[in-house]
Amino acid sequence: MNNDVKTFSYLAYIGPLCLIGLCSDLRSNGDLRFHLNQGLILFLCEVAALIVHFIINSLIGGITLLGLIPALLFSVIGLGSLVLSLFGLFNVATNRKTPLPFIGGINIL
Repeated sequence: MNNDVKTFSYLAYIGPLCLIGLCSDLRSNGDLRFHLNQGLILFLCEVAALIVHFIINSLIGGITLLGLIPALLFSVIGLGSLVLSLFGLFNVATNRKTPLPFIGGINIL
């Protein structure tokens, strides 16, 4: 993997920075395409989780004890997202194309 492909592959696992690789002329590279797909799926799952969190928080956030549920849920999802990002970054560093657990089987690109 050349340096440009590796750089864009690293960026793919850092939230919205995955969109930078989608705009590059290297996106037809098989390795980069794989990591862009994984990063984009992860980013979309993060956005969906954030929307669900806001909905749940707006519905039950004002209730004292039930208000802890959205905060706990968001913390668990955030930790899971961090672990998946680190897994993806490790795959780039070791030149592997291992799909992310749970969401790696989804293909957009």
